[in-house]
Amino acid sequence: MFTLRLLILVVGATLSTHAGIATAQESNTPAMTPPIAAMMPTGPSDLELRAVGERPVSLRMTDGSELPCQILAMDPATLVVRLSVTAQVVSVPRASIMQLLLRDAGRTMGAVSPADDRELPQQPTRSRHVGISLSIPPGVSLDLDYGLFRAFANIGVVLPLATEGEIVPFSVGAGLGIPLSKRRPSLKLDVFGYLAAMTDTNNVRPYIGSGSVTSRTIADLGFGVGIGLHHTWNNGLTLGGTVPILGYSIRVGDSSQQSISTRTAYFYLASVTSLPLFFIGYRF
Repeated sequence: MFTLRLLILVVGATLSTHAGIATAQESNTPAMTPPIAAMMPTGPSDLELRAVGERPVSLRMTDGSELPCQILAMDPATLVVRLSVTAQVVSVPRASIMQLLLRDAGRTMGAVSPADDRELPQQPTRSRHVGISLSIPPGVSLDLDYGLFRAFANIGVVLPLATEGEIVPFSVGAGLGIPLSKRRPSLKLDVFGYLAAMTDTNNVRPYIGSGSVTSRTIADLGFGVGIGLHHTWNNGLTLGGTVPILGYSIRVGDSSQQSISTRTAYFYLASVTSLPLFFIGYRF
């Protein structure tokens, strides 16, 4: 009986010793630290990228440049974008992006058509209406460009100088200036009616049988329609031209009869010598 009690005491002491050692080992074991969380992506956050979707954006890079594009896909380190200018698909590191700019907040989510990437219309810095130009055939031209209204006056300078003032061509016209492009509203197609005059101030008329002559002034007046094209840049430079289309002429100061074909020919002759077929100048 004594031996049994002694055996029980020895077993109990042994178990208590082992329990104490195990407790001490657990207290000395360093606590396991949780795994380091994955690093957050640099550049725009996933929330920002999901918010813009596939709408056109500009990526402002760390070097200060901007990249107009459309975001197609992303991962924690890279964006896959479509360049607006070339339509090329490239990868951009997110760490190189400093700021995300939405190019047009009014556009809806979805694919972007090529028309969405066009530039905004070029607006003139200020309104320019009255222009003065040098024209060909050599002359001086004044014109008015106000809204859809278009008017001009042109006078030749070479023929009066070459003929000592005997032949003076000039023209006046008015009509419509129709913008051809929303991006360039100052590029216009001109449709106008006009008067083209070629005046001879020293036309000689002989008197048959008497041998004497007399001088008189006659004028070929052409009435017709023409078209033209002109463009005015923001700095005021204007460039354009006009061409006659259809018309007829009459002669003032001469009672002789002429055929329809002759009068038509004189219309185009008066038009070619008096219209600003090409002009370059400045618009105020």
